[in-house]
Amino acid sequence: MGEFKDFERLVEKYISEDLTKEELNDLDEFLIEDKNKRHFKEMLSLNYRLNKKWLTVEQIKKDELFAKILDEKPVKILNPYRKLWRIASVFALLIGGGLMYYFSTDAQLPQEQLITLDLNSGMHKKLLKGASGIVKETDALIIEQRGDTLMYMPKDQSNIAIRFDELHVPKGKTSVVVLADGTLINLNAGSSLKYPSAFKAEGKREVFLSGEAYFQVTHDEKRPFLVHTNDLEIEVLGTHFNVQTYPDENKSNAVLIDGSVQVSPSSSKDNKVVLKPGMQASYTQGSAKLEIASVNTAPYTAWIRGQLYFDQTHFSQIVRVLERKFDVQIDIDNEQLKNEQFTAKFKAETLDQILKSFNESYAFDYDIKENTVVIK
Repeated sequence: MGEFKDFERLVEKYISEDLTKEELNDLDEFLIEDKNKRHFKEMLSLNYRLNKKWLTVEQIKKDELFAKILDEKPVKILNPYRKLWRIASVFALLIGGGLMYYFSTDAQLPQEQLITLDLNSGMHKKLLKGASGIVKETDALIIEQRGDTLMYMPKDQSNIAIRFDELHVPKGKTSVVVLADGTLINLNAGSSLKYPSAFKAEGKREVFLSGEAYFQVTHDEKRPFLVHTNDLEIEVLGTHFNVQTYPDENKSNAVLIDGSVQVSPSSSKDNKVVLKPGMQASYTQGSAKLEIASVNTAPYTAWIRGQLYFDQTHFSQIVRVLERKFDVQIDIDNEQLKNEQFTAKFKAETLDQILKSFNESYAFDYDIKENTVVIK
């Protein structure tokens, strides 16, 4: 047990870029064992770094790098509970061969869109990948960037005015914001969130979402938490849930992971439904009421860990997810393929590997040119 703790300590220091040369050699020795390689990958994952607040490197970049180095063959479409990705056997070599350099620079990566923050003061901030520092400080609060996480830390909240900031996450990116009340929100690619920079001691806590987000709401009976979207309104006291409401989709849904939420259509707020864990409320534009169903929640939360999970999903819907994740445009000139349903799970695969995997189950031609994909 003590040896395992030593290994975890070394990995934690590696993540925070605080390893000495001797400790780096010790870590290399640990990584000879397969079980340590697997745990090393888990500790570098987005989910672990969110919990530990170490967010210096975006997970999708690491996964793309590993896939490129390994030159992995496409995975097959398998049962969703089968493992589709194997841990690289070259982790130890990568550590000694300058992996830190690849994780800490964008010099060899193409230019990409940046996450942006519109402050209530009218200032427009671009959040550089992996950066850390104070974004704004007032007498009432501090806004600090820690890698891909934006943290609101209250100071003097005795005499505050409710003002809203807005965070914009482009396609191909994900981000996290920790609100002044401690609520943690993961934002998926192509999403925007409008939220108060601070909260009063009493009253509602309200945010406005376009896109997809996973909420971990701090419990507060005196201050209900409300999520507003174009189609849904969700009210909670403190719980975990996922909301998907992209403008280019005709359907919005809320999936409850833990706790309890109350959901209603924005067009008919009296039509309220209380969800239990494992339930989904969905709303189709133009319909009269919500549709309620019990669902497997895993496909709705896989994106938080940088994964893709499709469960009997139409290919037309899969394509829209791929467009947002990889920041590409995909044109399908195959009507029958659009309606085909697939079950698959991906972790670190590139767009080309993913398309090849689907191609093994259903034959089609495709061509990738820069940020455009044509499927026939």
